[in-house]
Amino acid sequence: MPDDPRLSPADDLLHDPPTDDRWWAETYWFSFDQPGENVSATIYPVFRKNAGVSSLGVFVWDGSAHEPWALPYGRNYWSLPLPDMPATELRLGGLSYDCIEPLNRYRVRYVDTDLCEIDLEYTGLREPHVASATTKFGHFDQPCLVKGTIVVRGRRIDIDTLGMRDRTWSSRPEDKRGTATAYTYGNGGADEQFLLLTSLKGNIGTFVSYVFTGYLVRDGIHSPLVDSHREVLERVDGYPTRLRITATDALGRAMSAEGRTLNRIASQSTPAQFAWMSMTEWETDRGTMIGEDQEVWSPDNLGPVLRSLS
Repeated sequence: MPDDPRLSPADDLLHDPPTDDRWWAETYWFSFDQPGENVSATIYPVFRKNAGVSSLGVFVWDGSAHEPWALPYGRNYWSLPLPDMPATELRLGGLSYDCIEPLNRYRVRYVDTDLCEIDLEYTGLREPHVASATTKFGHFDQPCLVKGTIVVRGRRIDIDTLGMRDRTWSSRPEDKRGTATAYTYGNGGADEQFLLLTSLKGNIGTFVSYVFTGYLVRDGIHSPLVDSHREVLERVDGYPTRLRITATDALGRAMSAEGRTLNRIASQSTPAQFAWMSMTEWETDRGTMIGEDQEVWSPDNLGPVLRSLS
């Protein structure tokens, strides 16, 4: 059970929309990054209860390609029915989510004929970090230990690494414009972690004093961030390859990290957002951490805006 009293086991289930807003959505995101073979995966169902539809994206990538059509595996379903079972026993488009321990342990499986088979268990390294948990807006993040197997086009890969899951419920308009953010994190185990969200202007990202502020875990002590800065030091064909971040938490602890991206995917997870999602190796004063850097751009920023970055 998490320490934060704003969460309960009911938050593993779909929430009732507070209004009839057609853009109301919930997400259940699971991801992992495994160095060595530099293989990553993201599993991303979205539920629009008021609209009566679901979507699902499942992608596996490595350093061999970033284009969706050239990845080891990629699949998007845009118009699936809403599930007719609890989200703790979810079955959707080949995906199975089973909650083993509320808010902490999950079995995640996915099958698409002989093209892709995923069987993973996620166990929280710590209790979830709660950014918000109100009726109108909820978001929490939880770094996890990830173990299991994936088989992609006959290639079996044993997974024993760290990953991330998050949950969001809020209005998520698909006609969003003028937004650019980065979701950046590193995990070095249960006692050394960071996550930050920054608002982007070109290659510079600055602190967002909204709900997605982020956190720092150092020597096992967790604290929310009060300031953060992200800079892309180098790009190749538009995607980040080297980054630098700094941040300060509510306890006054400063952290800095330099990262190099080991792979990436050009992701269009919803019509409202394009993202460069990159496995990133971070060098910090607490040692090496593995995580991701995700640059998320609304569609009006694509084309000349992104091409102008170098």
